[in-house]
Amino acid sequence: MRGLVLALLFTAGWIPLYVFRAEEMSEALPYYSAAERRSVRYAAVILIAHTSIACIVLSLTSPPLWRAGLGLLLFGAAIGFCMWARAQIGPLRLTRLPDQPPPTLRRDGPFGVVRNPLYLGYLVAAAAPAVTAGRPLLAVTYAACFLALAIRAAQEERRLHTQLGPAYAEYCRSVKRLIPYVW
Repeated sequence: MRGLVLALLFTAGWIPLYVFRAEEMSEALPYYSAAERRSVRYAAVILIAHTSIACIVLSLTSPPLWRAGLGLLLFGAAIGFCMWARAQIGPLRLTRLPDQPPPTLRRDGPFGVVRNPLYLGYLVAAAAPAVTAGRPLLAVTYAACFLALAIRAAQEERRLHTQLGPAYAEYCRSVKRLIPYVW
């Protein structure tokens, strides 16, 4: 029963991340190159598949309380970090198109931790049910999530280099891409 409750919490917890997206996928896709369109779709499918598999596995188990607590802590931190980053991009209900440069180059808050704080938040949120379930198979699906989001981060950064020029290049030299202080 504990696993089922946790699976439902982890599933419902993604709702604010989709409601307050920085861009509407259907509106943004025409502005992307063919490779970017594929990556956007693949990243979404991979994240959904991993989270679904993790939650199904979790719902069939009863993880120890320490793993349940750790998973909930990770998940709460991830959602909080994502919402903090999203609020710094602009009003939560305001979306933008890929060809629109950001109004300002943020170097503070979550953007001072990594250049792609939303993707870091997604990765931590995706790790939470996998850590809670504690099954090795989920490490494989999580690795696919990491790869998909790393590709998306690199694609978005190429666009930002074009839009923001030398200021963004300098920012890239001082702040890591996706893993704080590492990469």
